[in-house]
Amino acid sequence: MSSIKVETKKNLEKLMGLPLSLSRRAADMLVLHFGTIREVENRKHKDKKASVGDYALHIQCPWRLENSDSVITGRGDLYYSAETGEYFDMEQLDDNSFQKKGRSIQDKKMSEVLQGTDPITGSYMNITNLLVVENIESDDFGGAVIYLSGDYRIRMFPASSKGEQWRLFQPTTDEKHFVVEGSKSEIE
Repeated sequence: MSSIKVETKKNLEKLMGLPLSLSRRAADMLVLHFGTIREVENRKHKDKKASVGDYALHIQCPWRLENSDSVITGRGDLYYSAETGEYFDMEQLDDNSFQKKGRSIQDKKMSEVLQGTDPITGSYMNITNLLVVENIESDDFGGAVIYLSGDYRIRMFPASSKGEQWRLFQPTTDEKHFVVEGSKSEIE
């Protein structure tokens, strides 16, 4: 078994038994929080609050949320309007464009699965009894499958040899981050 496969599984197993609590985006990066939601000081705006879970997973590589029947949503759905189905030309988008274009299919589907809204951040909040981490699988390239209760799975598959693919960390702590970059992993 490769080192990255072992390290990926070992680090993601910290999520075992925790619910997927929050989902939001930072531009095109998927941000997932697992565990108990708590209110903290906002890093960027000290006069505002933020909501975080026990662990945060930042996904920048291709990913999808699936069940046994279908792909529910994935990275590519970010570029389609939930209202019109219009394709958002990626080359013409900047960080602010996502907000200007309105909700994407990805936003709509995550909202439907989690079923709630965090009153502090407006993030999608899990108000179901589902989406608890039950199992983890990893591969030799930093990819992983996070199995959730209710027959859901989050599948991450790094698709480039350079750049950060995803990271797992404990928000608002000084604990090191587990980072998959290219086809290697590191603690930083």
